[in-house]
Amino acid sequence: MAKKKENLSEIEKLNTEYLDLKLKNSSGSLKETHKLSEIRKDIARLKTKERMEVDK
Repeated sequence: MAKKKENLSEIEKLNTEYLDLKLKNSSGSLKETHKLSEIRKDIARLKTKERMEVDK
């Protein structure tokens, strides 16, 4: 259960960072646009890992 909360907080942190980057990108001030896809993939990896642990 503690591991699930740890993953959740990591997912929440990444979601917040992703939102910030999206806002910067929409305003045109984001220079490293590749970070958007990297963070989106990291979120998906964590969610997949969480689902795999639940299925066990």
